[in-house]
Amino acid sequence: MVYQILKEYGVKGGKMDQHFLTDAAALDEIVDAAQLEPSDIVLEIGGGIGNLSERIAPRVSKLIIIELDPQMVSVLKSRLSVYENIEIIQGNVMDIDLSNLPFNKIVANLPYSISSDITLKFLKHDFDLAVLMYQYEFAQRLTAEPGGKEYGRLSVHVQYKTDASLILKVPKESFEPAPKVDSAVILLKPRPAAYSVDDEIFFFSVTKALFSQRRKKIKNTLLGSPLKTEMPNLKDILETMYEQPFANDAVSESLQDKTVGDILSMRAEELSPADIAHFSNMLYRQKS
Repeated sequence: MVYQILKEYGVKGGKMDQHFLTDAAALDEIVDAAQLEPSDIVLEIGGGIGNLSERIAPRVSKLIIIELDPQMVSVLKSRLSVYENIEIIQGNVMDIDLSNLPFNKIVANLPYSISSDITLKFLKHDFDLAVLMYQYEFAQRLTAEPGGKEYGRLSVHVQYKTDASLILKVPKESFEPAPKVDSAVILLKPRPAAYSVDDEIFFFSVTKALFSQRRKKIKNTLLGSPLKTEMPNLKDILETMYEQPFANDAVSESLQDKTVGDILSMRAEELSPADIAHFSNMLYRQKS
């Protein structure tokens, strides 16, 4: 069926991150994971030829599709013309103000080249859940735990805002044309923050700084990062904090007897998201 559609509309794919999922079982599993209800308004990024769209539209109140490629927009309008609850927006999702769209769920086979940027953009908005396709290695970063090579800035930011779980690995052969790597589907469920931060923007800045040179010790990483521009007296602040105990109800048990100086001699990948949040709060209070 999918190959007939590609032939009918003269679609080849392979450009603009276009790899069309052809595995019906995987498509069904993605839609099932979204737990769709008749009242839902779903946002789909990169509608492609409508393989997901045609499964979503009959189950929801409205489906909003953002698609960059004019050819794909034409395909979607033709193929999905039987549905009256679909709005198709032609444009780059990174240039669109999502706050103007009243969605409560997100379902998408994301363009892999903007995976990080679009995920961080989603986290700035309220939604009930998101079911998102990524490159497999990128998906592992979202759910990674401290200590592993996949663990980093994105792991911390995503896990601060959501429960993230990998629900399906999709081999490259499930796409037309096939990408060079396997993919995976991630379920994101927003939840109240598991730990408190004094200032979110500062927390995100600290996290970005910590992982900017992840093989270096935290002190050297911070002093060589853009955070030094934001806090010209950062070196003095760190020296002032050196002997302070790091203990806190939220931090890892293994760090309860450590000082800030001990933390500064570690690497960022050794700290949990809660540890990083606590360290950020300590810095913020000194900064203020």
